[in-house]
Amino acid sequence: MRINLLALSTLKSWQAYLLAFLLGLSTPFSFAPFDIWPIMPLSLAGLWLLASHHNHPGKLGFVYGLGWFGYGVSWVHVSMAQFGGMPLAASLGLMLLLVSYLSLFPSLAMHLAFRWARNYSIGFYLVYLPSCWLLTEWLRSWLLTGFPWLQPGYSQLASPLSAFAPYLGVLGVSAATFVLSGILAYGFLNPKHRLPLAALIVLSAVALMIVKPIQWTKDSSSLELALVQGNIDLNQKWLRKNRVPMLQRYQELSLAQPQADVIIWPESAIAATEFETLGFLESLDRRLLERQQALVTGIIALDYQSNHFYNAMITLGQYTLPNTDQSTEHEQLSYEFEGDNRYYKQHLLPIGEFVPFETILRPLAPFFNLPMSSFARGDSTQKNLVVKGQQWIPAICYEIAFSELVRKYANKHSDAIITVSNDTWFGSSIGPEQHLQIAQMRALELQRPVIRSTNSGVTAIIDRRGQINAKAASFEEATLVANITGAQGLTPFQRWGERPLLYVMLLVLVVYRFRFKGK
Repeated sequence: MRINLLALSTLKSWQAYLLAFLLGLSTPFSFAPFDIWPIMPLSLAGLWLLASHHNHPGKLGFVYGLGWFGYGVSWVHVSMAQFGGMPLAASLGLMLLLVSYLSLFPSLAMHLAFRWARNYSIGFYLVYLPSCWLLTEWLRSWLLTGFPWLQPGYSQLASPLSAFAPYLGVLGVSAATFVLSGILAYGFLNPKHRLPLAALIVLSAVALMIVKPIQWTKDSSSLELALVQGNIDLNQKWLRKNRVPMLQRYQELSLAQPQADVIIWPESAIAATEFETLGFLESLDRRLLERQQALVTGIIALDYQSNHFYNAMITLGQYTLPNTDQSTEHEQLSYEFEGDNRYYKQHLLPIGEFVPFETILRPLAPFFNLPMSSFARGDSTQKNLVVKGQQWIPAICYEIAFSELVRKYANKHSDAIITVSNDTWFGSSIGPEQHLQIAQMRALELQRPVIRSTNSGVTAIIDRRGQINAKAASFEEATLVANITGAQGLTPFQRWGERPLLYVMLLVLVVYRFRFKGK
């Protein structure tokens, strides 16, 4: 052990930075599609050990982030270069800017933790250092609209630590990951404490496995769903000449499922505004009513009063309002142009759905001038979609990555989460599988099934334990038919969100900074 510690202390600067980069580069393998969850706590423990023998921990954190995000969000480059028409040099330059920005957060965490450290006590590794990382991960989730992708908690979906999700959300699972990393690092530095620390890990794992099966929600009604995956070529989707054939194909695939209670089409499955396709929608609505079916689809909505475009989800066909104490029972309601039973996306994706500094950026490349890249934000007080008597929490594409946003729309009568997306932009990269893993965590946090409909994958049904019940093959035209059973109730995370965790984190940081800094 002394030899190992001596080796760390005698590393040259370039060797330390290379090791930090390689540790960061290993972390994406703890996420989907690889799912080797122990890599994340081991990687962090390695970084923290390295920083304890280095004069510039903030720089080590930055280099670690370059590896972490350089590969972890490489799918952004795919969307810009392969589908966005951007020159390779420009795409790589923007990727470098994005990865460098994201790397500032682990850099800040390391700087805050080690700047004030006077000794590397067990409290430092198990409490203070995890709190610093928790602070920067929370900042990353909302600063400059937020980019919570690859939060460490997602990597632990298959580990015992995921038991924290219904209580503290993905941020709580991240916090537990940081504590585990601290235990590993401290045990490496202090051999005499390894046995009790190992016992602590084992006992904690057993306790978590006991707690994990606890159900905070109860089954509601069941529905048979048909999720239509059109696999439409992005280069052809927005061409006007292809509009009618695409709509006809979606309709054929849908009407071939007479047994389904609800049919679901992906984000912007209708590549036109609602007004432009009104005749088609009204005709399809009548067909669905005759068959006692409902349909949910992504579409572009245009508010003529404000002249704003919205990335929307609308419902057609038959649905009933749930019999709750806030509403009365209605036997049948159907589609209505600009009606109430719809959802307008609230959290927009920069560049894809709105372009900051658009007068400068739009002329640079087609990527900055994508179809419908000037959306308005939906209202923050929208209600659940009502579908065949169930209430569905809506999230369009990128919104599913924001746990607090999804939690905000949930109520005790919500039965399921529906998310529609078009991940074709990311090709066969690791991005779509990461996106699916994020949806699995939302299911676990709220203990509700997730219905995920996409253009080319990954289309799936996720149960309330975060497990995939059914999944369509990617990059194929397919219709995924599966049953879901809704779930109603309140998980602790749904009730309180991240606030309790953030209060504890703030208390730890304040106390450590002003009382134990010099001890």
